[in-house]
Amino acid sequence: MPALLGDAEGTTSDGGNHTGFDALASHYELEVDRSVSFTGRSSRFFAQRKVALLRSLVRRHLRGRDCLKLLDVGCGTGMTAGLLVPHFATVCGVDVSREMLAEARKVAPGAAFCDYNGTALPYGPGEFDVTIAICVLHHVALEEQCSLVKEMLRVTSAGGLVAIFEHNPFNPLSRLAVRRCAVDHGVTLVPGRRAARLLEAAGAGTVSRANFLFSPLGGWLGASLDRVLAPIPLGGQYVVFALR
Repeated sequence: MPALLGDAEGTTSDGGNHTGFDALASHYELEVDRSVSFTGRSSRFFAQRKVALLRSLVRRHLRGRDCLKLLDVGCGTGMTAGLLVPHFATVCGVDVSREMLAEARKVAPGAAFCDYNGTALPYGPGEFDVTIAICVLHHVALEEQCSLVKEMLRVTSAGGLVAIFEHNPFNPLSRLAVRRCAVDHGVTLVPGRRAARLLEAAGAGTVSRANFLFSPLGGWLGASLDRVLAPIPLGGQYVVFALR
């Protein structure tokens, strides 16, 4: 049975009211853990699975590039950024919630974090080799999603990788976990086809998709299942990605 895997990440980046995220910052991870407790796993386990998938995409598509710089858009409390620090020369994170950023600086002291106004990413064109947004898009107003993705491409270097990770709205356990999570109250999940179209509209190259988190199994068995089932759009989450 496919299972949702959750994140202590993904705060809103639409420039709207983020006071709710500020209030949740000190116990955000616990809230997400509670929402996915039925899987028998924690949010950290799920973050590790996404980091492993991202690293495999980087090895495959950015082979030969050294000293890679990564930007985590909507970094939340910094769990994923902290897991990425050992694998990239530079890891930066942005978020609209200052309280989330305060937590992130404690969790991932090896990363650099900046305030984000929800409109323009605070970096110049092509500054990063890899730009990611993990479970962020469903917190962004529909009319603002295209602008966010365009900004992600703008700050990514030519030939760099842009990746959007999201909950799969067609997975029943994903929907259950989202319903159980105060962080996700009132959100509309983003189908993979829409996320891919946003990348295409923003000017990305060929867009690909991988589905993953088909089970809460860990180790080589869980990873192997994800590799075999990746083309099937029923995993707990998906990633759409493209080269700049």
